[in-house]
Amino acid sequence: MEDIYKFELEADMYDKLLAGKKTAQLVVNEPKRKVYAVGNQITFVKKVEEGEEVQQTKAVIENLLYFANVVEAVETMGKEACGFRPSATIEKASDIFLSTESFESIEKNGIVALVFKLIEE
Repeated sequence: MEDIYKFELEADMYDKLLAGKKTAQLVVNEPKRKVYAVGNQITFVKKVEEGEEVQQTKAVIENLLYFANVVEAVETMGKEACGFRPSATIEKASDIFLSTESFESIEKNGIVALVFKLIEE
């Protein structure tokens, strides 16, 4: 399996991933990201403070789902599956995603949800 990308996650999101609640990674469907394919391996790395031990886990992409925007993705897949708190509003989830991605890029390219399964090592 080809390990094509690493995602660095905040500690709480990484914990959701390990608990099986976060089952998809949302990314902008930009041309440079079109290399994603079912069967590819991805690595999730937990953000740590200086001096803490780095933790990471691997997953394999099982499905690719395409959406026009974050709201559509979260409404379809569910907040927890996308890594958001169940109490978060759809608007808040969209705002969180927009804090790292540009609205223009999302509007132009849409969103792809990398639905994954953790690999037991």
